[in-house]
Amino acid sequence: MPFSASIASPPIAVTLGDAAGIGPETILKALPGVPGVVVIGGGQVLSDLAYQLGLKVDLRYLNEPEDLPQTNDSAIYVLDRFELDKKNFVMGQPHQGAGELAFCCIVEAVKLAQAGRVKALVTAPICKESLHLAGHPFDGHTGLLAELTGTKDYRMTFSTKELRIIHVTAHMALAEACKKITQERVFSTIQIGRNHLIALGIENPRIAVCGLNPHAGEAGIFGREEIEIINPALAQAQALGWDCKGPIPGDVVFIQGFKGQYDLIVAMYHDQGHIPGKLVAFDRGVNVTVGLPFVRCSPDHGTAFDIAGKGLAKEGNLLEALAYARLLLR
Repeated sequence: MPFSASIASPPIAVTLGDAAGIGPETILKALPGVPGVVVIGGGQVLSDLAYQLGLKVDLRYLNEPEDLPQTNDSAIYVLDRFELDKKNFVMGQPHQGAGELAFCCIVEAVKLAQAGRVKALVTAPICKESLHLAGHPFDGHTGLLAELTGTKDYRMTFSTKELRIIHVTAHMALAEACKKITQERVFSTIQIGRNHLIALGIENPRIAVCGLNPHAGEAGIFGREEIEIINPALAQAQALGWDCKGPIPGDVVFIQGFKGQYDLIVAMYHDQGHIPGKLVAFDRGVNVTVGLPFVRCSPDHGTAFDIAGKGLAKEGNLLEALAYARLLLR
């Protein structure tokens, strides 16, 4: 972790994630000895998995987050408020009960955060199919958290030590994403991302904005979105004195950012930002939902159903997400 963890009240809440995925395993491996953290829900899931994998962990159950002891020990503390419906449950497969349990843990964590009883959320990965099977048709954590908090203007970011990327659009079909890219949304994304970096202590962030089309449109030959949408948004930002450059072709800007030319890159759609981000930091990237009324971070990997329950999951990404949450709080 990039800085020393300190014990403080209220704690950071870690949600269980999908019980059929690797989230619970990463929790069991990452949290012993990490102070100031409470897991929301799924005590039996954690206990059964620890037994199955032969992990010797000290699980302790709390009635309220305030019951977390202000001492550093090797226990994992759990608010055990929800149970998994195990009917037809198979590890590594989408499941209605797992979707419902994940949903309940997130809702509870949001309530605690809004009441100031936990100071941040770190969310283990969920399965969108399981969520939909349980009757909750959200696009994932980002949309669900926005709905629960009434947040209208929010963005997904991908953060690593080498790159910080914020997305104009995220979880939607590419054809739909192209329709959602407007001058207002591009400018708002620049603004939200800039404010996020200022909160991290970067006084005047250097921001690069991707083009949407190949070669950033090549002066309109490959599309006019750069001329009609992205350039006017950049002009708005530059008129405010912000350090923004672009539109820069996607096959150029990320290597420039990797070399340290920019503090933030604005990607137009999900894969434009996630592919280069995961290429350089697949096991270390942190997803941050910017714009929520509280800090929310997450490991930037999925449920990894193919290795779930096999003892192969790595906990480093979860520890990075916890570290980033503490950095934002600090």
